[in-house]
Amino acid sequence: MRTGKSDFMVYLYDGSFEGLLTCVFEAYASKERDVSIRNNATYIPSFLDEVKTIETDMEKFWRVYSSIPKKISSMAQEVVYRAYLSEDENAADLIYNFLRVGYKMGRRVTDYIQDPMISKIMDLDLRVGREYHRFLGLLRFKEISEGIFYADYEPDYNITGLIAPHFAGRLAAPFIIHDKKRNISAVFDGNDIVLTDKTPLIPDGNNSTEDQYSSLWKTFFKTIAIEERKNPRTQMQFMPKKYWKYLTEMQD
Repeated sequence: MRTGKSDFMVYLYDGSFEGLLTCVFEAYASKERDVSIRNNATYIPSFLDEVKTIETDMEKFWRVYSSIPKKISSMAQEVVYRAYLSEDENAADLIYNFLRVGYKMGRRVTDYIQDPMISKIMDLDLRVGREYHRFLGLLRFKEISEGIFYADYEPDYNITGLIAPHFAGRLAAPFIIHDKKRNISAVFDGNDIVLTDKTPLIPDGNNSTEDQYSSLWKTFFKTIAIEERKNPRTQMQFMPKKYWKYLTEMQD
């Protein structure tokens, strides 16, 4: 039980991957040793905690994100992102600990499973990776209009942004992958992928003709593409930069 002055400085972030790594940057810059990183949306206040709200800063985010493969390894960068996608309530603290240890140990950190927190983050990485590979084989598409495909699913982890590039290369046709659990969709028009939380327009089979739905779908994609172009952070939240080669709006 903690008494007196708080043992931890609690950093609150906006729930985004960029916000989380901004907190990592701020923790290092402030040299505060005992930091706990919490999602502002789910944090339960305690009078024992000293709290600081951290605004997401893309420059600080990139400095941390780009430093991971340089100072640790590319694998460590993937571990951090997949751990974030696990949505585990302790993922932020596990990532912070992983990076602190990793910056000291280098690439050996992924094998340092005698540390309980390293063991936990590697387990999260394994579980997210396992589900990702499983759905590459299990996801089933149905043709909802001529040349337009739709697949819905409810994954345990937030993997839609990870699997979409695979199907963009494999199908080479417009599609929607809809995570119904989170209402997140990857929408591919044959050239670009857009990640959105807008509910996709799916024909009910009674009132929608092929031509009507094709027109609706094109309007839907154009609308969300414009919205996402205004807010590139939304794209990054779901998809790491190595996948941006599929996103022409990120090539500016």
